[in-house]
Amino acid sequence: MADVNYQQYAKDIAEEIVFRDIGPDDDPEERVYDLAHEYADGSEHVIYYYKAHQFLGWLDARTIEYIEGEIEAGGSFVGYNDLASRISFYALRDMITSEALTLLQNSES
Repeated sequence: MADVNYQQYAKDIAEEIVFRDIGPDDDPEERVYDLAHEYADGSEHVIYYYKAHQFLGWLDARTIEYIEGEIEAGGSFVGYNDLASRISFYALRDMITSEALTLLQNSES
C-alpha cells in the first residue's frame, strides 16, 4: 500500500482552498463546497483505479459501506473499479470539505 497520509492530503487541499482560492466577493462556504468537489474530482486518488483502491484500503469500513449505500440508492449499477472511484471521490470530497470548513470557522474567530 502506498505511504500516503490521506488526512494530510485533504488538509493541504483545504488550506489551498481557504487561503488561496476563496476571493473577497465569494460566499466562502459555497466556494468550499464547489472547490472541494473540483479538487476531489481531479484527484489522482479518484481518477486512477489503483490509487482509488489504495485509498479505500485506508478508509474506515463504515465510511465505505455508507457511501456505497448512497451510490446504490441512486439506482445505477457500477463495476468494481468505478465503484472504488466513486467511493473515493465522495470520501475525499467530504474530508476536504470538513477540513476547509473547520479552517474557515477558525479563521473567522
